Amino acid sequence: MTIRVCLSAAKTLSYPQGGHLWVFLNWALGFRSIGCDVTWLDVVPQSMSIPELQQRLAYLRSLLSPFGITSIAVDYISDEGCTSVLHTAQLPTIEQYGPFELLFDIRYNLPRRLLKHARRSALLDIDPGHLHLALKGSGYPQPRHDLFFTIGERVGREPFSAGTGRNWIYTPPCVFLPEWPVWAAPSDAPWTTVAHWWADDAWMPDPETGAQFCDDKREGFEAFMALPAKVPARFELALCIGDHRPSEKARIESHGFKVLDPYSVASTPTQYRAFIQSSAGEFSAVKPSCVKYQTAWISDRTICYLASGKPCVVEDTGPSDVLPSGKGLHRVRDVEAAAAALAKIYERYDDESREAREIARSIFDATEICRRVLARVL
Repeated sequence: MTIRVCLSAAKTLSYPQGGHLWVFLNWALGFRSIGCDVTWLDVVPQSMSIPELQQRLAYLRSLLSPFGITSIAVDYISDEGCTSVLHTAQLPTIEQYGPFELLFDIRYNLPRRLLKHARRSALLDIDPGHLHLALKGSGYPQPRHDLFFTIGERVGREPFSAGTGRNWIYTPPCVFLPEWPVWAAPSDAPWTTVAHWWADDAWMPDPETGAQFCDDKREGFEAFMALPAKVPARFELALCIGDHRPSEKARIESHGFKVLDPYSVASTPTQYRAFIQSSAGEFSAVKPSCVKYQTAWISDRTICYLASGKPCVVEDTGPSDVLPSGKGLHRVRDVEAAAAALAKIYERYDDESREAREIARSIFDATEICRRVLARVL
C-alpha cells in the first residue's frame, strides 16, 4: 500500500525563494524516494485574495513541477470554516488529496482542523530554541501532534526542556542527494553564503537571563568581518540588505566581501543550487541566538553545500555528538579559527571536498532520514 504523506510547508506561496523552498523540497523528495505519495500543503492569510492566490499557486507549481512535485493543496490559515471559498474558486484543497497516513508539519501555526485529514501527525522544529521560547511565551498556538521532531541536537535539555510539555525527538536536517550531486568549481571560485542580513524581529531574549539581544546575521558577522584580510580567498555573500540601505553594502564590501543580490543569483530552486555548485565552499557566521542557545544546530543551506562536495567553514553552535568538525565541515568560534580552517582546506582541497560529500551521505541523506522518521511515526 502506498503511504500518503501531506507535507505542510511554511510561506512557500508568499515567499517562494530558492533556499526557502529547498528546506521543504528536500523533505518532500526524501519521502517520495521511499515510495510515499506526497502532497505539498501551504496555508495563507485570509487577506490574500482569490486572484492573488491563483497567481501564486501557478508560480509555485512552475517551481516545483521540475522536481516531480505536482500535488499542491492550499487553504486559509484561519481555524474558521473558510475552505468553501476555495472550493467555489476550484482551488485544490487538502480534502482532494487525503486522507493521509501522515501529516508532516514544518510550520508552527497550522490550523488544527487540518489535522483530521491524517491518521498521524508530526511537527518538525527547524528553528531550535526560537520555537521553544515562543511556545513558552504563547508566541505560537500550542501544537497538537502525535510526535515532535527537532533538528536541534541539544533541544530537550535546559533551558528549552521545561515548559513545553513535549518530548522532542532529534533528527538531522536532510538533503536529497540525487538532486545535489558533487559539482566541480573553478580553482578561483569564491566562498559564498546566502542570507537575510537584517531580521524582521531582531531582538530576542537570552534564555537564561531574559536580557534582550540583537539577533540578525549582521550582528553575527561582525566578529568575522576581518576574515578577507587574513586569507588569499574571494568571498561573495548573497545578502538581502534592502535597497533603502545602500551604505550597508559599501560598508560590508570595504572589508573585502563582495555583496550580491540574492534575488538575482538564487531566487529559484535551480538558481540557488547553481549558486552553491559554483562556489569553492561556504563561509558563514550564524545569528547570535544560534551561539547563545547552543542547540548544535546546522543550517539546511550548509548541508546542501556539503552534498555538492563543498567544504564548509561555519560558526560553532554548540557541542555535538553528531556533527563532525575538522574535515569537510569546520565549526569555528572566531575569525582566527576561520582563517586557519580555510588555510587547511586549501592545502588538501580535493580531500576536503570528498569528506564534505561523505558527511552529507552518512548524516544528512534525505532518503534514510525520511525512512527513520516514517518508521518512528507510523
